[in-house]
Amino acid sequence: MQMDLVKLRLVGRLRKLLRWRRDRLRALTAWLEPMSNDFDRAPLERAALAARIDATARHPDTVGEVAVYSTYCGTLRNLTLDRKNRARDYPHYFVSNNRSVLKMARALGWKPIFLDLPLSGNPIESAHQAKVAKALPHLFPDLRQHRFLLYTDDKKSVKYDKYPAIVERLRDSGAAMALQESSHIKDNVLWEFTDSLHQPRYMQQAHQMLNYTLEQLEAGKSLQARHLFNTAFIARDMTHPRVNAMNETWYDDILSCGIDCQLAFDFLAQGWGGDVLALPPAPRKKYLGQKIEANAPPGSVGL
Repeated sequence: MQMDLVKLRLVGRLRKLLRWRRDRLRALTAWLEPMSNDFDRAPLERAALAARIDATARHPDTVGEVAVYSTYCGTLRNLTLDRKNRARDYPHYFVSNNRSVLKMARALGWKPIFLDLPLSGNPIESAHQAKVAKALPHLFPDLRQHRFLLYTDDKKSVKYDKYPAIVERLRDSGAAMALQESSHIKDNVLWEFTDSLHQPRYMQQAHQMLNYTLEQLEAGKSLQARHLFNTAFIARDMTHPRVNAMNETWYDDILSCGIDCQLAFDFLAQGWGGDVLALPPAPRKKYLGQKIEANAPPGSVGL
């Protein structure tokens, strides 16, 4: 009996120590990366962006049917630019509101495009700023001069060898965009919603995401989806008659939904039929499978 009481006391102390360590780590993270969903969104409204995006091409002599671009906004503390992504095969553009980042991208062969938005150390605000170029490339004179525009996440490796075939598939399909399907979730948009909450910056916007999801359902969209997409790579046919409208609808949805732009795109794709070409998913990463399986209800581990 006495030994059991000693064990119980030790367990209580251990739990208290673990909670203390958790709280200290959270406090340190909050100090290093002050994260808040409370920031000025007025400069990010589409109507306000026209005055902030220069109508003059910075690289008017760059030619080519196909171009690659990427973007990053924010301070150097959170920079994710993959230094292996050196420009080759196609013109490469990099959009940022951080001039130091643009210098680094230029050193890798990317053509810099400055985005006139305030530099912020708030990762959520910076992530919203990065959605401008990701979702609205047609606003940038340099980007819209190419027929096929290939967006790639700045922290992902550029798949040069796969791009020619993707461009031809997009050309042959007549679609406006081509994206890979998700490699680890399918069938229901709620998988995207719940999966994103593993990241603190998405958790900060959980209620915003929920309200957006409810609005989409009230507007006639469905949780059941034939395709769930990964937006880390997007191929666009910039001459497609509906691509600009799709870009703008998606961007407006991101402002409403929050920075989980994949959640917004999964609903967007339901309303544009054959305008979105679904590409085969990338190989499933082991850690993603573990994360999903650990949180899946019994009987759904095989997703």
